[in-house]
Amino acid sequence: MYIPVANRVNERPRLIQFMQQYDFATLVCNGDATPWVSFAPVMVRVVGDDVCLDFHLANTNGHNHALQSGAVVSALFHGPHAFISPSWYPASPGAVPTWNYAVVNASGVAIAHTTPSATLQMVNQLSELYGTPAYGPDDVPHMLKGITAYTMRVTSLEGKFKLGQNRPMADRINMRQQLAASTRPASRDLAELMAEFEQKSA
Repeated sequence: MYIPVANRVNERPRLIQFMQQYDFATLVCNGDATPWVSFAPVMVRVVGDDVCLDFHLANTNGHNHALQSGAVVSALFHGPHAFISPSWYPASPGAVPTWNYAVVNASGVAIAHTTPSATLQMVNQLSELYGTPAYGPDDVPHMLKGITAYTMRVTSLEGKFKLGQNRPMADRINMRQQLAASTRPASRDLAELMAEFEQKSA
Protein backbone atom coordinates (compact mmCIF):
# COMPACT_ATOMS: atom_id res chain seq x y z
CA MET A 1 0.00 0.00 0.00
CA TYR A 2 1.40 3.39 -0.98
CA ILE A 3 1.79 5.48 2.18
CA PRO A 4 3.51 8.87 2.21
CA VAL A 5 5.59 9.36 5.35
CA ALA A 6 3.24 12.03 6.72
CA ASN A 7 0.27 9.65 6.50
CA ARG A 8 1.84 6.49 7.93
CA VAL A 9 0.54 5.24 11.29
CA ASN A 10 2.69 2.63 13.02
CA GLU A 11 1.22 2.49 16.54
CA ARG A 12 0.01 -1.10 16.82
CA PRO A 13 -2.62 -0.49 19.54
CA ARG A 14 -4.11 2.34 17.45
CA LEU A 15 -4.32 0.15 14.36
CA ILE A 16 -5.92 -2.70 16.31
CA GLN A 17 -8.49 -0.34 17.81
CA PHE A 18 -9.25 1.02 14.34
CA MET A 19 -9.82 -2.49 12.92
CA GLN A 20 -12.10 -3.36 15.81
CA GLN A 21 -14.10 -0.19 15.25
CA TYR A 22 -14.40 -0.54 11.45
CA ASP A 23 -14.66 -4.30 11.36
CA PHE A 24 -16.49 -4.92 8.07
CA ALA A 25 -13.46 -5.62 5.88
CA THR A 26 -12.64 -6.08 2.22
CA LEU A 27 -10.69 -9.32 1.71
CA VAL A 28 -8.40 -9.44 -1.32
CA CYS A 29 -6.00 -12.09 -2.62
CA ASN A 30 -4.63 -13.27 -5.95
CA GLY A 31 -6.66 -15.70 -8.00
CA ASP A 32 -5.70 -17.73 -11.06
CA ALA A 33 -6.70 -14.99 -13.49
CA THR A 34 -8.02 -12.04 -11.52
CA PRO A 35 -7.91 -11.05 -7.83
CA TRP A 36 -10.56 -12.42 -5.51
CA VAL A 37 -12.48 -9.86 -3.48
CA SER A 38 -14.92 -10.65 -0.67
CA PHE A 39 -16.55 -8.67 2.13
CA ALA A 40 -17.00 -9.95 5.67
CA PRO A 41 -17.34 -8.92 9.29
CA VAL A 42 -14.00 -9.64 10.93
CA MET A 43 -13.28 -10.30 14.59
CA VAL A 44 -9.93 -8.83 15.61
CA ARG A 45 -8.17 -10.55 18.52
CA VAL A 46 -4.84 -10.05 20.25
CA VAL A 47 -3.32 -13.42 21.21
CA GLY A 48 -0.05 -12.94 23.04
CA ASP A 49 2.21 -11.14 20.61
CA ASP A 50 -0.01 -11.92 17.62
CA VAL A 51 -2.96 -10.17 16.03
CA CYS A 52 -5.50 -12.67 14.66
CA LEU A 53 -8.46 -12.08 12.37
CA ASP A 54 -11.47 -14.42 12.34
CA PHE A 55 -14.01 -14.44 9.51
CA HIS A 56 -16.07 -16.81 7.42
CA LEU A 57 -17.20 -17.13 3.81
CA ALA A 58 -19.99 -19.04 2.10
CA ASN A 59 -18.77 -22.34 0.68
CA THR A 60 -20.15 -21.32 -2.71
CA ASN A 61 -17.67 -18.41 -2.80
CA GLY A 62 -14.78 -19.27 -5.12
CA HIS A 63 -12.51 -17.17 -2.92
CA ASN A 64 -12.21 -20.23 -0.66
CA HIS A 65 -10.03 -22.03 -3.21
CA ALA A 66 -7.47 -19.23 -3.24
CA LEU A 67 -7.45 -18.97 0.56
CA GLN A 68 -7.03 -22.70 1.05
CA SER A 69 -4.19 -22.82 -1.46
CA GLY A 70 -2.13 -20.64 0.88
CA ALA A 71 -2.49 -17.31 -0.91
CA VAL A 72 -1.68 -14.22 1.12
CA VAL A 73 -4.85 -12.27 1.86
CA SER A 74 -5.12 -8.56 2.63
CA ALA A 75 -7.93 -7.48 4.93
CA LEU A 76 -8.68 -3.81 4.28
CA PHE A 77 -10.47 -1.89 7.02
CA HIS A 78 -12.04 1.35 5.82
CA GLY A 79 -12.63 4.24 8.20
CA PRO A 80 -14.29 7.63 7.68
CA HIS A 81 -13.60 9.58 4.50
CA ALA A 82 -14.70 12.84 2.93
CA PHE A 83 -14.10 15.38 0.18
CA ILE A 84 -11.81 18.28 1.10
CA SER A 85 -12.38 21.61 -0.63
CA PRO A 86 -9.33 23.82 -1.37
CA SER A 87 -11.38 26.75 -0.09
CA TRP A 88 -10.87 25.30 3.39
CA TYR A 89 -7.13 26.09 3.33
CA PRO A 90 -6.70 29.63 4.71
CA ALA A 91 -2.92 29.23 4.79
CA SER A 92 -2.53 27.61 1.36
CA PRO A 93 -3.97 29.62 -1.56
CA GLY A 94 -3.95 27.86 -4.92
CA ALA A 95 -4.38 24.36 -3.46
CA VAL A 96 -6.37 21.63 -5.22
CA PRO A 97 -9.31 19.54 -3.94
CA THR A 98 -8.56 16.16 -2.39
CA TRP A 99 -10.12 13.31 -0.44
CA ASN A 100 -9.11 12.50 3.13
CA TYR A 101 -9.55 9.02 4.59
CA ALA A 102 -8.18 6.40 6.96
CA VAL A 103 -7.51 2.74 6.14
CA VAL A 104 -5.67 -0.18 7.72
CA ASN A 105 -4.26 -3.11 5.75
CA ALA A 106 -3.66 -6.37 7.62
CA SER A 107 -2.08 -9.23 5.65
CA GLY A 108 -1.32 -12.87 6.28
CA VAL A 109 -2.30 -16.43 5.38
CA ALA A 110 -5.77 -17.58 6.46
CA ILE A 111 -6.14 -21.09 7.88
CA ALA A 112 -9.51 -22.81 7.49
CA HIS A 113 -11.23 -24.40 10.47
CA THR A 114 -11.82 -28.09 9.73
CA THR A 115 -14.48 -29.11 12.28
CA PRO A 116 -18.08 -28.01 12.88
CA SER A 117 -17.28 -27.36 16.55
CA ALA A 118 -14.46 -24.94 15.69
CA THR A 119 -16.67 -23.19 13.15
CA LEU A 120 -19.52 -22.93 15.67
CA GLN A 121 -17.16 -21.48 18.28
CA MET A 122 -16.01 -18.77 15.89
CA VAL A 123 -19.56 -17.98 14.78
CA ASN A 124 -20.64 -17.70 18.41
CA GLN A 125 -17.75 -15.42 19.31
CA LEU A 126 -18.67 -13.17 16.40
CA SER A 127 -22.37 -13.26 17.31
CA GLU A 128 -21.69 -12.44 20.95
CA LEU A 129 -19.50 -9.54 19.88
CA TYR A 130 -22.63 -7.96 18.38
CA GLY A 131 -24.89 -8.85 21.30
CA THR A 132 -26.55 -11.97 19.86
CA PRO A 133 -26.96 -15.06 22.11
CA ALA A 134 -24.77 -18.05 21.38
CA TYR A 135 -26.03 -20.90 19.20
CA GLY A 136 -25.99 -24.57 20.09
CA PRO A 137 -24.81 -27.29 17.68
CA ASP A 138 -28.42 -28.24 16.93
CA ASP A 139 -29.56 -24.68 16.25
CA VAL A 140 -27.69 -23.97 13.03
CA PRO A 141 -26.38 -27.22 11.47
CA HIS A 142 -27.49 -26.06 8.03
CA MET A 143 -25.53 -22.84 8.44
CA LEU A 144 -22.38 -24.61 9.59
CA LYS A 145 -22.49 -26.83 6.51
CA GLY A 146 -22.70 -23.80 4.26
CA ILE A 147 -19.72 -21.78 5.47
CA THR A 148 -15.99 -22.06 6.01
CA ALA A 149 -14.46 -20.25 8.96
CA TYR A 150 -10.90 -18.90 8.92
CA THR A 151 -8.33 -17.52 11.31
CA MET A 152 -5.53 -15.38 9.95
CA ARG A 153 -2.41 -14.46 11.91
CA VAL A 154 -1.42 -10.99 10.78
CA THR A 155 2.15 -10.84 9.47
CA SER A 156 1.96 -7.31 8.05
CA LEU A 157 0.02 -4.42 9.56
CA GLU A 158 0.05 -0.91 8.13
CA GLY A 159 -2.10 2.17 8.50
CA LYS A 160 -2.67 5.10 6.17
CA PHE A 161 -4.43 8.06 7.76
CA LYS A 162 -4.59 10.82 5.16
CA LEU A 163 -5.74 13.70 7.36
CA GLY A 164 -3.86 16.68 5.97
CA GLN A 165 -0.86 16.14 8.25
CA ASN A 166 1.34 17.82 5.64
CA ARG A 167 -0.72 21.04 5.88
CA PRO A 168 -0.11 24.03 8.15
CA MET A 169 -2.06 23.77 11.40
CA ALA A 170 -4.37 26.63 10.37
CA ASP A 171 -5.45 24.58 7.34
CA ARG A 172 -5.93 21.44 9.41
CA ILE A 173 -8.06 23.19 12.02
CA ASN A 174 -10.31 24.81 9.43
CA MET A 175 -10.68 21.51 7.55
CA ARG A 176 -11.75 19.82 10.75
CA GLN A 177 -14.23 22.55 11.58
CA GLN A 178 -15.79 22.37 8.11
CA LEU A 179 -16.11 18.60 8.37
CA ALA A 180 -17.54 18.79 11.88
CA ALA A 181 -20.30 21.08 10.59
CA SER A 182 -21.25 18.68 7.78
CA THR A 183 -24.57 16.85 7.60
CA ARG A 184 -22.69 13.68 6.58
CA PRO A 185 -21.89 11.36 9.52
CA ALA A 186 -18.70 10.14 7.83
CA SER A 187 -17.44 13.71 7.56
CA ARG A 188 -18.09 14.32 11.26
CA ASP A 189 -16.33 11.06 12.15
CA LEU A 190 -13.37 12.16 10.06
CA ALA A 191 -13.29 15.45 11.95
CA GLU A 192 -13.02 13.56 15.23
CA LEU A 193 -10.13 11.51 13.89
CA MET A 194 -8.39 14.66 12.67
CA ALA A 195 -8.77 16.22 16.13
CA GLU A 196 -6.90 13.28 17.63
CA PHE A 197 -3.96 13.82 15.30
CA GLU A 198 -3.99 17.58 15.87
CA GLN A 199 -3.44 16.90 19.56
CA LYS A 200 -0.44 14.71 18.74
CA SER A 201 1.05 17.51 16.67
CA ALA A 202 0.46 20.21 19.28
